[in-house]
Formats: sequence, structure tokens, C-alpha cells
Amino acid sequence: MEEKRRIIEMLAEKKISVDQTAKLLEAVDSKKMETAKKRKFLKIMVSQDNKPKPIVNVTIPIMLIKLGLKFIPKDQMINANLNNTNFDFSSIDWDEILKLASQEEIGDIFNAEIEEDEGVITKVRIYVE
Repeated sequence: MEEKRRIIEMLAEKKISVDQTAKLLEAVDSKKMETAKKRKFLKIMVSQDNKPKPIVNVTIPIMLIKLGLKFIPKDQMINANLNNTNFDFSSIDWDEILKLASQEEIGDIFNAEIEEDEGVITKVRIYVE
């Protein structure tokens, strides 16, 4: 926003032309769109083969994870109960995941297929996009 304000002020002061202003504003918007495309997200999806929609479908910006990790004590256990299966999320090396995501590494981090009662398959996928 500050960049756009400066461009408009330069136009008002007649330091640049209307055409130059348009080109500069377009360049600022293009730069912001390019930055937005580089944002990465951690995605967690849990689905079952007998259900048309995922049970869990979570998208978390990597930047939010970086911020949140500053507030969670390292020795604190974070548990989740999925279909009576206990999973300790504190065992995940979030620092390593964030490091890989920062180095342009994207794709699957964790995949699992869990056979439930009556032969239902629960699929868990965690990935960076």
C-alpha cells in the first residue's frame, strides 16, 4: 500500500506521467501476486474409502505454523484421538518440516492407510503445497 501511495504522490507532483504511473502500479500488483504464489501451506487430509468427502481437511499457512511453534513448549505432548487411535503430534519434527518447506521442497510428508473395523480404510495424508 505504501508503494502505491508513493507512486500516486509522484504523479500528483508531476514527476512521472500517467502511463508511467500505470506501469508502476501494474508492476507492484504483479510483484504481490508473485509473492502470494510462493506462499506454502501444510495440508492435512483424512479420508475413508466409504465416504465421499474427507473427514478432516485442514490447510495451515506455513508462516502461521512458524509463529505458533514459538508459543508451544517443546516438551509439551500434543495428542489427537482419531477413531480411537491415539497419535502424539509432538513427535513430529516441525522444525525439519519448516526447513524443507522453506527450501522449496513440496509434496508428501506423511502417508498412511489404516484398516479399521469392518475393512474400512482410513487414509491420512500430510503434505506441503
